[in-house]
Amino acid sequence: MPDDYHGQYFAIKHVIEKGYRHPLCFYLPEDTVAGPIRRKAVEDAWQDAGLPLSSLRQYTMLFGDEHYRDVIGLLQQHCRQQKADFDILICGNDRIAFLAYQVLLSMGLRIPEQVAVLGYDNMIGTGELFYPPLTTVQLPHYDLGKEATLHIIQERNHNKTVQVPCQLIERESL
Repeated sequence: MPDDYHGQYFAIKHVIEKGYRHPLCFYLPEDTVAGPIRRKAVEDAWQDAGLPLSSLRQYTMLFGDEHYRDVIGLLQQHCRQQKADFDILICGNDRIAFLAYQVLLSMGLRIPEQVAVLGYDNMIGTGELFYPPLTTVQLPHYDLGKEATLHIIQERNHNKTVQVPCQLIERESL
């Protein structure tokens, strides 16, 4: 399985090191496997840095593709007159980031000069298509397939979960 916890944790540590202190977070739904894990990682990294949880403005998305559009109204609540009340948007996945980019740019906000954006997944073939290119955490699809294949080929007998690291892919959105 992808090590979503540490992938998100280290991405947030990087965000903190870069000086961001007013995040707006749009998490995956609670009933997804990754949603609660990634949220906990954000909160743990934030607290481990000595920052108050109260400074995290957090929203958990509802389950279903139709709820991606909820991002529009949420961003409108936090952006007025070409100004955002947050300095970084932490997105539960790159699909949320994709919609958020459109909304932020249509409101006249500049990424990353006014608002930084962090995604998750590194959707194959899309991260570089964002303008500016999206900083995101990569799901290790190749390594997951490799581990599964080796498990079968080498007739591994263990049935424990193997955590595969997720790496931060830094691009220009931070």
